[in-house]
Amino acid sequence: MKVRTKDITLLQEYINSQQSITIITHFNPDGDAVGSSCALYHYFNSLNKDVQVILPNYVPYSLKFLLENVNHIVAEADFKQARKRLQSTDVLIIADMNNNSRSGDSLEKVLNEIDCKTVLIDHHEQPEKYDISFSYPTSSSTCEVVWNVFNRLTKKKVFSQDISICLYSGIMTDTGSLSYSCNNPELYVVISNLLKSGIKANRVNQKLFNTYTHSRLNLLGYAISKKLRVFEKQRAAFIFLSVEELDKYNYQPGDLEGVVNYCLKLENIDFCALISERDNKIRMSFRSKDENIDVNKFARKYWNGGGHIMAAGGKSFKSLQEVVKTFTGQIYNNDFIVKD
Repeated sequence: MKVRTKDITLLQEYINSQQSITIITHFNPDGDAVGSSCALYHYFNSLNKDVQVILPNYVPYSLKFLLENVNHIVAEADFKQARKRLQSTDVLIIADMNNNSRSGDSLEKVLNEIDCKTVLIDHHEQPEKYDISFSYPTSSSTCEVVWNVFNRLTKKKVFSQDISICLYSGIMTDTGSLSYSCNNPELYVVISNLLKSGIKANRVNQKLFNTYTHSRLNLLGYAISKKLRVFEKQRAAFIFLSVEELDKYNYQPGDLEGVVNYCLKLENIDFCALISERDNKIRMSFRSKDENIDVNKFARKYWNGGGHIMAAGGKSFKSLQEVVKTFTGQIYNNDFIVKD
């Protein structure tokens, strides 16, 4: 990844001339969103800046340890305070989301109205235009992009343990513990330098991946044993869950994280999805093993979404039954193989 010198120079000017910095990420923040936001917080806090993180809604339990010693607002719980902060900030950093709409309807409206310096740090396709854009879709994660930005700003490769734990967490969660988006040798250089800070990777991994509640484990078992549909001829599969089923297993934010990947564990499956009924809409996660199956294009064309070539998301406001019927037809028609 080659970070443009002009962007670094302009960012440094913002840092030198402005005092208040606010970092915001996407709705339903995952490990990369929380990790990149918190790493940015620790960096700017070390410069004695007035810095704060805004999270659209609550993070999964497994990620809460990253928020320790991080000044943050959960907009879902205190929207007035989040809006006030956004309206008064000098610099807004948008982390791990490529457009304002991904922050949710309420925050999107505020973001579209405020007047301040804006900096995008992200790795998704088709980003909106901001004053500075560190946008690198071929990167494994936004956390990898953040490390490269820090490297150019400071001329250092090893950072504090607080920063390193956050960046390591984002990389691990967004690559499925280095099982995808992991073919670039530069990524392993970044990880090596994060470990040189002295963090204990095994302990971080335990917090990230081995903190399931009993109800979450039961939900996973139910999803795989009862709600998995496999289409062998089309080499596709999907899991679908209703809000009643989620309630039955005491669903908490983050409980469905990674569930879609279990479909890809099937040897002859190249395309899969998780369809879940939440927040008065249908949420969809798409994954593929084959780079010829571009789920970003599929999500954009059919499901009001987008993301990466092999991992994307979408949504629908139709009923779960209608979505499942439509999606099943798309599988039979091989619509997930989108032609240019």
